Amino acid sequence: MKRYFLFIIIGFTAVLAACRANETSQPIQTQPTATVPLQADCFQSATALAWVDENGNGVWDEAERPLPGIEFVLEPTVYSRATSDENGVAEIFATSPGPCLEMNLQVIAAKFTGYTLTTPQQLPYESPDETYAFGFQPEAAIALVQTETYTGAIFPEAVTAENLKMFNTSADGAWTPSEADVAGLESGLTAFLQESSDDINDASRILSRLPDYERQYFGLVQGDDKLIQANFFCDGEDFDWQETAVIVDDGGDCYFQVIYNTGDDTYLSLRINGES
Repeated sequence: MKRYFLFIIIGFTAVLAACRANETSQPIQTQPTATVPLQADCFQSATALAWVDENGNGVWDEAERPLPGIEFVLEPTVYSRATSDENGVAEIFATSPGPCLEMNLQVIAAKFTGYTLTTPQQLPYESPDETYAFGFQPEAAIALVQTETYTGAIFPEAVTAENLKMFNTSADGAWTPSEADVAGLESGLTAFLQESSDDINDASRILSRLPDYERQYFGLVQGDDKLIQANFFCDGEDFDWQETAVIVDDGGDCYFQVIYNTGDDTYLSLRINGES
């Protein structure tokens, strides 16, 4: 009995080993894996140059100095902001998702607080080997004028040009009035308001307290005419009127505007605010 039982165990072990050997000899079937192509981003570069254009001719002359601190972008891309260094140079490195497709890229002067451009604000991108030059002039300061009868702020051409849409008259451009131009407006203002009081009731009330109004003066070009729009505030403390162009929509006769033609010394309009 013992020998027979040992034979059965040995035989069973041999059969099991043979089955395992047979299993491992069969090739393993695998499913093919689909390959997904990698899509790389597009990298682009540009060199922008900023300088102080002293004579305003749009050309970097030899004696003119580079301008640091001007911010540029390459549009339409992402992560492309760069600021000009002490040499006036900004190296722009930009990324666009996906492959490099044909795009109408522009090198743009994005931020230049305190300066006005003497060249276009954006230039078409041609290649990374080009240098895109931008000329700047310091922005003219707002001139404060004060006499015994009025106090006002004369705004420079650049500021007026940026705010043309806010004025209630069509204008082809802007200019900077002088103190003499403003004095011409003010010299005849009392007489103009007296004449207007026959048709506009509020004009007489304005006239009685005219010296108390603060003024803003803006130069507007209309055809061949140089106009001045003057904004008047009886409570200028509510606004930063010496620094910011302001138009008030309501508030009654506490706010009014006059348009004056400097060429023929005439007043074109008087607008007194209504009550909301």
